[in-house]
Amino acid sequence: MQAKRPRRVPTGLTERERRFVDEYIRTPNGRQAAIRAGYAPGRAARSAHRLLAKPGVRQAVDEATAKRAEKKRITADRVLEELGRMAFSNMRDYVAWGPNGMELRDQALLDDDQTAAVADIEHKGNGKVARLKLYDKLAALNALARHLGMIGGKTALGPRDYTQQRKDANAILRERLLKIAKQGEKK
Repeated sequence: MQAKRPRRVPTGLTERERRFVDEYIRTPNGRQAAIRAGYAPGRAARSAHRLLAKPGVRQAVDEATAKRAEKKRITADRVLEELGRMAFSNMRDYVAWGPNGMELRDQALLDDDQTAAVADIEHKGNGKVARLKLYDKLAALNALARHLGMIGGKTALGPRDYTQQRKDANAILRERLLKIAKQGEKK
């Protein structure tokens, strides 16, 4: 009895290869995608590696990824825009405080940038807001600074080379330890 040949779908991939591409796009874990597409679990990692090396499968994955990114409007500019919303948020945009306590601003007065920076709102039982939390401003600023080369490079805000300072500190420590050791010998 001759083994059945897999049916080809119009894209030039077999049905199982197409299922693999679909599963891989959902969760980019080759082994899991291969298992869900019907490949043997014991050989799933090897199958995924082999599939991703095939030009047709690789092209289908790349096309599907690009289509998904376009559909979701996932671009570097959008990521930077969202980080900017978080990094440059200001609590004064959300609340006013003074001698009578804090008062939350009406949400209708907030623009898209301001609402995008809100991470969590905790309500009291009476429908009032108990707590308003913004996304981590420092983390967003760090991400932007890394992207712009302000951290990790040789810019004014980047990390300093502490090699000489460390050497100086070690020399001072060595001198002090020798001094202590000599005082201990005298006694």
